[in-house]
Amino acid sequence: MLKRLSCAAALLLAGCADPIDRPGTWRAGNVNDQNLRAMMADPAHERFGIGAADSRADTSAAAVQRLREGKTYPLLDPRGSGAGSVGR
Repeated sequence: MLKRLSCAAALLLAGCADPIDRPGTWRAGNVNDQNLRAMMADPAHERFGIGAADSRADTSAAAVQRLREGKTYPLLDPRGSGAGSVGR
């Protein structure tokens, strides 16, 4: 009898709707996109973006060019330069 009651209770509770689906409940939706659009000074920035005034793009472009040409700088020695080391 107890087993049947617990099964019936489980079936009844499984049929209940999720509280988040009730009408009038707040839904996140596209809140992040709406917030971003509200903070933009110029709506064209959403489509084209804006460059940083202190960008170091020329340094990055030179590094990529060296990589493509196979002229990369050698990596530093992981053991360090030895200057100021103790016990050598």
